[in-house]
Formats: sequence, structure tokens, C-alpha cells
Amino acid sequence: MQGDQVTDKNLCLSMLNELKFNATCLTSRILECADQQLRQDYMHALNQTFDEQMQVYNLAHQQGWYKPMQAEQNMISQVQNSAQKMMTEQQQSMMTQHHQAQYQATQAPYQQNIVNPNTGIFQNYNQPNQYNYGGMQQYYPR
Repeated sequence: MQGDQVTDKNLCLSMLNELKFNATCLTSRILECADQQLRQDYMHALNQTFDEQMQVYNLAHQQGWYKPMQAEQNMISQVQNSAQKMMTEQQQSMMTQHHQAQYQATQAPYQQNIVNPNTGIFQNYNQPNQYNYGGMQQYYPR
């Protein structure tokens, strides 16, 4: 019958789980928020949640109710290396996307591909025509 009773330990661990959930929800709201003031409010609430979680964690740890797994140094190093690699890849990906967006923005006025109704072939009507006569390319504006 001990498992069904409300104890300090059960309440404390339940509070820890609730605070973790709140932090996750607040983080999602911050990341998806367009209004700067609302974003700041969510960030303030998240910081308060972090502070409360630390207090509850310290109580649970001092009482011996919550014992996080101790990681070995090589595991910590692996996680740090993986995180660093992920950050580097993300930054590279963002730079690539940025460069692609810049290129597309500079090319956009020239890329009006329209299907020719007679041939069914895409034609670019803002680029000059390109013809190859006897191995020499010649350009004729449309």
C-alpha cells in the first residue's frame, strides 16, 4: 500500500517531471513566437522554471530520492564531440541555404520559365537565345 500513498518523495519527483515538461513547452513557444514582447515573457517564465527545477532537484538529491546516472569521462567527451559536430553541420547547412537564397534572389528576375504551348518545352523568356552554328555559340536577344 506504500506505493499508493502520497509521500514527499512522490510529490518531489512529480514536481521535477512537471517542471521538465514546462521547460520543454516554454522552449517550443519561444522558438515559435513572432512577437518580441511575448517572447521575452516566455523567456522570463523559462528562467523561473529553471530556477524552480534546480531547487526541487537539489531537495530530491539531498534526500536521496533522485540520483542521476554518473557518466564516465569518455561518454561526456563523446556527447560534447557529437554536439559540436552537430552545431558545425547546422551552421554549414544554414550558410549553404543562405548562399542559395542569395543566388536565387539575384537570379529571380532572369528565371521566368514558361511552357511553349506549341512544343510543351520550358523556355526561359528573359535569357538571351543561344544558338550553336558551326561550333560557335551566338547569342540573340529575344
